[in-house]
Amino acid sequence: MTGPTGLGTRTITPDLARGLLLALIAVANAHLYLVERPIGYRGYPSGLTGADAVVAVVQMVLVDGRVFPLFAALVGYGVARLAERAPESVVRRRGIVLIGIGALHGLLLFPGDIIGAYGLVILLTAPALATSSSRGLLAMSGAIGVFVVLLSSGASGPQGVPTVPSIAAPTLGAFLAGHPGEWLVTTLFSALLTAPAVLVGVVIGRSRTLDEPAAHRGRLAVWAAGGLVAGVALGLPLALAVVGVWSPTGTVGGVVAAAHAAGGYAGALGLLGLMGLLGSVSWPGRGLLAAAGTWSMTLYLSQSVVFVAVLAVWAGGLGSSASLVTATLIGLATWLVGVVVAGLLARAGHRGPFELLVRRLTYPRARTSDR
Repeated sequence: MTGPTGLGTRTITPDLARGLLLALIAVANAHLYLVERPIGYRGYPSGLTGADAVVAVVQMVLVDGRVFPLFAALVGYGVARLAERAPESVVRRRGIVLIGIGALHGLLLFPGDIIGAYGLVILLTAPALATSSSRGLLAMSGAIGVFVVLLSSGASGPQGVPTVPSIAAPTLGAFLAGHPGEWLVTTLFSALLTAPAVLVGVVIGRSRTLDEPAAHRGRLAVWAAGGLVAGVALGLPLALAVVGVWSPTGTVGGVVAAAHAAGGYAGALGLLGLMGLLGSVSWPGRGLLAAAGTWSMTLYLSQSVVFVAVLAVWAGGLGSSASLVTATLIGLATWLVGVVVAGLLARAGHRGPFELLVRRLTYPRARTSDR
């Protein structure tokens, strides 16, 4: 077994994808804080018009339900790298560490946390990662994915309540009191939702497609074109429902919800292909974004700090009155500041604090400084 990978030995494309992905995560989470108004489909406020409606449609076809499967695929990529150099026990330990960090995040800040769900998936699939072929992992992914899509058909109408109800709590005490139950339910459901993408990410990691993107531009282009087209087409019907163009009900509503879920997996693959293509060529800012991607967990957690401080009802309270456009801009500004700060620190040779914590807990006997 070897220890953790040093910064100098990392390939740029997965980290670039993580850096870009953080912008989409910020956008996906920011709208969940718009809680003191009627809530429609997918946690969006109902009655959106004008620029808010345009932003909602764009988010629904390119971000909503697409971001966390994409993040999961990159988690799977990382697990594939870990499994190559470490035994199953270390892979399981990584999963336990992520569950612990996710619990702290969910209990203290944002019960919509996704880190714990990824940790649970890693913990449960660790034996399969060591023994199953790529074909076997894809078959497992497909079976779980079909179940998730069918399950999603049951959530076909407007929510009526916020996706994360505790965000609307008027006091800090009420805010924290709602977190344990919300985090547990979110973690279990999100683990099921993202497990197919984690397994696909492991297969992608084994294929070395992201490690050598210039040699796989054809494959990446197929992923990008096919995935994005499918993701937009399957997500558009529910996107139009979000902005009030129509109100699918009954069986039609179930089909629309299931299509959106299926489009999430397709869209995630499309975004990953696009990010792989961006990693295959040089362009201004690529290095800084990739450097920031090495701090992805720290930046993800820091976004929650900003959103709670600025948007939560009991704290900054801006979520009570902000438009969707404003919340989106706050998310993007948070991402941009994080990229600049983390990118510069990473280029100077500094690991993110939570990345260091994960490595130290995963490799308790290994030296975790960069080599």
